[in-house]
Amino acid sequence: MIFAPSPPDPDVINQIESEICRLNDAQQMMLDANEAVVRDDQRKLECMGFEEDHIADLLKRKESGRSAFPDYAIRNNQEAIEHLQGLLEKAKHGVII
Repeated sequence: MIFAPSPPDPDVINQIESEICRLNDAQQMMLDANEAVVRDDQRKLECMGFEEDHIADLLKRKESGRSAFPDYAIRNNQEAIEHLQGLLEKAKHGVII
């Protein structure tokens, strides 16, 4: 039996695009926070919306030689973005996901 692609579902496309946007924002936040921690820029972390206790935890990570957000977290997030981009392309072509 052969199945023809169904028309693209705008709701699914919007949902995937929203999730990609959310993950991209999170990715940028992690990169910016890592940079601020390296520079001991507590003001930038405050402007980014981090609470004082969270800032203290992030700065403690630096003292112990670790980044605020570890490489694996950034890498996993990037992989999730790439996976969703693949799903988005399928959704735009009407392939059921």
